[in-house]
Amino acid sequence: MTFPLASRRTFLRSAIVATSAPLALLAPAARAQTAAWPGRPVRIVVPYAPGGLSDAVARLLAERLALGQPVIVDNKPGGGGVIGMGVVAKAPADGCTLAFSAISPLTLSPHTHRVPYDALTDFAPVARVMVSPVYLLATPAFTGKTFADAIAQARAQPDQVTFATSGVGSLGHLMLEQISRKAQVRFNHVPYKGGGQIATDAAGGQFQLLSGQGHPRRT
Repeated sequence: MTFPLASRRTFLRSAIVATSAPLALLAPAARAQTAAWPGRPVRIVVPYAPGGLSDAVARLLAERLALGQPVIVDNKPGGGGVIGMGVVAKAPADGCTLAFSAISPLTLSPHTHRVPYDALTDFAPVARVMVSPVYLLATPAFTGKTFADAIAQARAQPDQVTFATSGVGSLGHLMLEQISRKAQVRFNHVPYKGGGQIATDAAGGQFQLLSGQGHPRRT
């Protein structure tokens, strides 16, 4: 099932910004019972690039699972998590392919992408693994000192203040759009495929602002 692209206004009205980003383990919706599980190696698909928070936690989880079969972490970045979730949706519903993802590919992306899955019926929840707060952060390239400075610069120089997120349709992207709308300013959106490369480029001052996840509050 696919969803039509929504307008920017519909996207903002239909989505709710949370102060934290849950990361959950999901599986393709079961259609048949298997005799024994797992009957083959288990693959955990992380729909983001290596090096980010989701990737790190998924690898810790894979190391600690005792299932009698190897557990492999497979990064499938792109589309704010949509590409990886599409891979999981098409996998056999035998419990051997899992997704480790934030909620945005299921709650926000259907309003911004033509996603190759039905977020309501193609997945079965397995566990909520952790909750991580989302922050607005500045890099060494930002010359201001406060949030008010960021708004003032964006107002004085529309589309010039760079703002990085983990992808189009991500929770960070929604944060950016809501800030822009409420303050009536325009930032220059710099979407990435995950948090790993963002951290590297932030240290190098490749952009000025970013949305980032903090230390998990629950695991």
